Amino acid sequence: MTKSFASLVAAGALIAFSVPASAEKPADICGSKPEMVDIMLRMYEDGVEKVYGDNKMFVKRDSRDGSLWVIALPNTTAHPAVACRTKAMDTAVLCNAGEKPCASFTEQAAARFKKVDDEGR
Repeated sequence: MTKSFASLVAAGALIAFSVPASAEKPADICGSKPEMVDIMLRMYEDGVEKVYGDNKMFVKRDSRDGSLWVIALPNTTAHPAVACRTKAMDTAVLCNAGEKPCASFTEQAAARFKKVDDEGR
């Protein structure tokens, strides 16, 4: 396990325990448990590849089911946040940063999905 991967897993575990009880979580997010640590672990499984990245987010595609994932980087106000879109175009978002940062993340994630679609990746 690489040092950066271990750091991501540890951060995800801390995040999972620090989510306020009042935060609404979807029942699942593109077939994964709605826990950041589970989602981040999925991002490093075989069949998941990075298809886009910038200074705020990166996009990964899971070739096993065709889902696209947008993950906010640590330097953003929405971090930790993730959006997923299935091949059927169903979208789910997991964000606990507050109403305004999460709304902004959702808009920006949709723009990243569109960018990947437009570039045919």
